Amino acid sequence: MPPSTNTSRGNLKLNNPFHNLIKEVRALDKYHNPNLLLEDLHMDTLDGDYHFTTSRDTLVLMSRIIEDTLRLHRKRCSLYAGFQELSRFMEYREKYERLAGYANQIFVIGIADIPVKRIADNVHVLTENADVVRENWISIVTNNEIHISLIAEETPSRKRHERYVGFYTNSKALTERAVGILKRNNVLSNEETFGKQTFFDI
Repeated sequence: MPPSTNTSRGNLKLNNPFHNLIKEVRALDKYHNPNLLLEDLHMDTLDGDYHFTTSRDTLVLMSRIIEDTLRLHRKRCSLYAGFQELSRFMEYREKYERLAGYANQIFVIGIADIPVKRIADNVHVLTENADVVRENWISIVTNNEIHISLIAEETPSRKRHERYVGFYTNSKALTERAVGILKRNNVLSNEETFGKQTFFDI
């Protein structure tokens, strides 16, 4: 989900924990451009690896498709979603209350700028070290069989709209590496928190 509207600082790429992974995927010889699919974009067409420089609107659309995967695999998948600050999550809170009925676990990542009350037993609001991934767009759905990731970083743009560099994949290896980056940066705990609601309240 969306990071800040602030443009990246000159040293963003050096500090961004996902930058090297994004750079590696963009170096792949075989890739697709998701912008070409926008007229008829759905999960069936998002198959394989895509890397791109694209707009916020495209990423919003792709994130919605990824989140809807939870409805197709009821109680089987977990969702990891980055929102920069928790205040940005509030726009989507009602949707996530509904998604909680379909998900195994949901992990909402954001800086604790406002209190967030209990959502559901399987929705966990993670604020520790959320500033590390503040400039990233993160939307991941995964279980033992499904591995879907949308990862991007905001990039400086002379255009009026925000621009993002990143990738979409249904690769198990890349998705595991993306989740691993969150764990290594202590955004996620190595211990899974099943069945216990975690929330932040100022």
